[in-house]
Amino acid sequence: MLKIVDVDWAKDHILVLTFSDGFEGEADLSDYFSKPPFANLKDFKRFALTSDGDLSWNGNELTATTLRGITKGAYQVAMRLDVEQMEEVIKQASWDSMKEGRPDILQAAIRSYVELFGHRAVIARAGIKSRTSAYRSLKPETKPNFATLVQLAHAVIEIAKERVGESLSNSTIVSD
Repeated sequence: MLKIVDVDWAKDHILVLTFSDGFEGEADLSDYFSKPPFANLKDFKRFALTSDGDLSWNGNELTATTLRGITKGAYQVAMRLDVEQMEEVIKQASWDSMKEGRPDILQAAIRSYVELFGHRAVIARAGIKSRTSAYRSLKPETKPNFATLVQLAHAVIEIAKERVGESLSNSTIVSD
């Protein structure tokens, strides 16, 4: 199933999207936001990634498949693991979450890395005893426990460092 694994606002109604199939590019959503139900939304930048990997604006959703169809970009040959970039993404998401009062921003950033490495491996590495609690902390419709998000973020960074160390000649990631 196609999912959006990363999303950033570029400008106006343009988003930079990365999909689970390795496709990356820009999607101009101006047409969607010029008519109902999206035309009435006041803040384009207040979107959230759903647990299905789609985008939602206050309950109004666009599926990953729909967005993939309008995204201009290219497939990335391999998703390279850059631990410093991961740390920067998590730091920026933390800052944005605090600045906007939206824990879902940090939650989405961490969720994308957890999905990349596999829930089971990350939860085990984080030492979280309740898998249910960890899964619940990553669902977009929940209010995550900050301590759990920190444990998961720490675990994905540690796993990434290990994987880079295991294969310096080939720094691509394989999900569990």
